[in-house]
Amino acid sequence: MKRKAWITRAFAAALVVAGAISLSSCEQYSWAKQEVPQDLTVSFSETLQPFCQGCHGAWTVDRTYDKLSANVDTVTPASSRVLSIHSSITAFGSQMLQIDTLLIPATDVIKLWATQGAEKN
Repeated sequence: MKRKAWITRAFAAALVVAGAISLSSCEQYSWAKQEVPQDLTVSFSETLQPFCQGCHGAWTVDRTYDKLSANVDTVTPASSRVLSIHSSITAFGSQMLQIDTLLIPATDVIKLWATQGAEKN
């Protein structure tokens, strides 16, 4: 029985060491939040509509726009209701959206769209 306990402890220790080594190898990567370029134009039809269709596939473009824009604050985008009431946007650290060559958190995309006037473009 001692041998089995020793093997279990050795295996657990090896896992801890392997985990520490794999995490330390990530030091070359930056974990800082990527800055979103303010000159980046967010298109409702190309970026937000397809994102919303993932959950609201039966909604028309007009309904999606009306629901989203009704909960977006264009004066203070960070306080937009959609960011606090819609769990799929904020779940698991936020879903990522592709704009041009950038991967940006959905919350940041919605805030940027709001600062640009929340247009139906």
